[in-house]
Amino acid sequence: MKIVIAGAGDVGFHLAELLTYENQDIVLIDNNQDVLDYAATHLDVLTIGGDCAAVEVLERADIGAAKLFLAVTTSEKTNLITAILAKKMGAKQVIARVSSENYLEPDQRRMFQELGVDNLISPRKLAAEEIYRLLQQCSFTDIFEFEDGKLSLLGATLDEKSALVDLRLRDMPSYDFEVDLRPIAILRGHRTIIPRGDTVLRRNDHIYFITRSDRAEEVGAIVGKKQIDVKNVMILGGNDLGVATAKRLEKEYNVTLVEKDKSRCRKLNEELNNTLIINGDFTNF
Repeated sequence: MKIVIAGAGDVGFHLAELLTYENQDIVLIDNNQDVLDYAATHLDVLTIGGDCAAVEVLERADIGAAKLFLAVTTSEKTNLITAILAKKMGAKQVIARVSSENYLEPDQRRMFQELGVDNLISPRKLAAEEIYRLLQQCSFTDIFEFEDGKLSLLGATLDEKSALVDLRLRDMPSYDFEVDLRPIAILRGHRTIIPRGDTVLRRNDHIYFITRSDRAEEVGAIVGKKQIDVKNVMILGGNDLGVATAKRLEKEYNVTLVEKDKSRCRKLNEELNNTLIINGDFTNF
């Protein structure tokens, strides 16, 4: 599948890296030749230098043949304009990265869909949501919800205390659950293993289960993880991600945010309603 990515920064490079593992046909566009050179020497991708919002650059990328177009530059406006152009030029599915949470409101999402942008993503908001989910279930390192939260994909790392270490999957005890709790994938180092009956679980294996969301605590017990009830959260740094996370957490947790810039602290006091702001250098804590 042909995938075109506009923006070869941290987000674009990471997406390209993940997609190349799936043997996809990746084209990476950026106006910074240095980041393109780095990508070209580390990834199996085609790189194109130039302004991704320029029609001739998109034509060079053969955008009309793209099944998926991702606009993930650091410029919100560039992403939106480029995504609209890509759709008009024939890209089947287009996604734009945005910073403003206002764009994620249902009415604005519909407006951009009418303009051709199939989906909008905010990495900052996604990160804040992931932090929230992990705090809700501290036994796990990954939580992904499906079917409107009815099913959860749970990831956990096996430590030396887990009863599953050195256990062959066919010997794994049967549990009385409506959803099968046998691992669906195992990450061992940099290798992904599709588990089979003779697969032996090892210490430090990162295993993934899929189950009903209300069974997460029981899955944690099977893996050997105790659920921790978190009440207090400290965020170090009042950058955009820190603020987005504080906004997501402050209604349910006692949140303290530490920021060393005094003027930034004053602004944070205006943005956050139920977060304790401390002016200080967190490296001295």
